[in-house]
Amino acid sequence: MTITFTIIPNYEQDVLKLLHQLIHHASTNPHILEAHIYRSQKEPYNFFAYLQFTDQAALDAHEGNAYYGEYVMTNLYGMLAKDSPTIETYKSLFQHTRHEK
Repeated sequence: MTITFTIIPNYEQDVLKLLHQLIHHASTNPHILEAHIYRSQKEPYNFFAYLQFTDQAALDAHEGNAYYGEYVMTNLYGMLAKDSPTIETYKSLFQHTRHEK
């Protein structure tokens, strides 16, 4: 899943705090393999999030859980610019694993 979003100016500290809590929550969920949030270096109100789930059922459960509803739907959406966010889900076609020496 990828999410791009733009926040409303003057909400930076609130958004950063909320995103930190979301990443912490994701790190405790065994069905979320990766969770990363990036901030644009050129446009500081633009963000990009990447989450990788174990399977479709895990994604569906994530979107339906109370934590997601409370923090994302209730809090974060009120700090987003109009026409934001854009959410995409992708199906893996090829797997690449980095091999350590």
